[in-house]
Amino acid sequence: MPDAVILAGGSHEGDIEKKFGVLNRALLVIRGKFMIEYVIEALRNVSSIRRIVVVGPVSVLQARIGTLVDAVVEAGNDPFETTLKGLEALSTDEKVLVATSDLPLLRAEAVRDFLTRCAEVVADFYYPIVRKEVYQEKIGGGKRTFVCLWEGCFTGGNLLLLDPRVVKAKRDWIARVIAFRKNPLAIARLLGLRIIVKLLLRRLTIRDVEERVERILGMRGRAIITPYAEIGFDVDTVEHVSLAEKLLE
Repeated sequence: MPDAVILAGGSHEGDIEKKFGVLNRALLVIRGKFMIEYVIEALRNVSSIRRIVVVGPVSVLQARIGTLVDAVVEAGNDPFETTLKGLEALSTDEKVLVATSDLPLLRAEAVRDFLTRCAEVVADFYYPIVRKEVYQEKIGGGKRTFVCLWEGCFTGGNLLLLDPRVVKAKRDWIARVIAFRKNPLAIARLLGLRIIVKLLLRRLTIRDVEERVERILGMRGRAIITPYAEIGFDVDTVEHVSLAEKLLE
């Protein structure tokens, strides 16, 4: 029965914000709804999720979506600090589901499936990954970063299930990983030379990464392969906006 945090921070000076004249990307209207409303609706339709906290500019978000969630709290200076603000607002020792606010294709069944798969293994945090062929078949175009491992090529999802106690204890290292989240080689450097070599030779396995993270952090992370490509589609470019509208149609 996790609580949930939706991340809605970020600068109002981004390309999407300038192009469409919105103060916050979460409030971009796609086919008649704020983008963040799709995420809230998906989480509300998962019966096991209890409270939902949105973290972002309160003055901008409260009047528009405040009644749809349990709380809106002010964002931090970066994605990791914003996540910590959400965890502090919930003040729980139970696992928390973290989602970004720019997932207009997200549906309850995808969230339920992810949580079910997480429940099958014991870990401190869980991260969804999507196979390249699954993503391309469902989503098609749009710029996306893929990492090729021994098991195949994957892109990361935009959900994260985590134990807040462990995350707070390892905040500095995790902050660096999040800062490099769209740069696989930079993350590999954090994990060490052996990981870099195996990545370049395409001999790196999912388990290699999980074991290395556990040795460095003393916390167990598990990659969850999800069949729901929607989890991997976030709207972070102007091109993605028109693609989202087309897919929702």
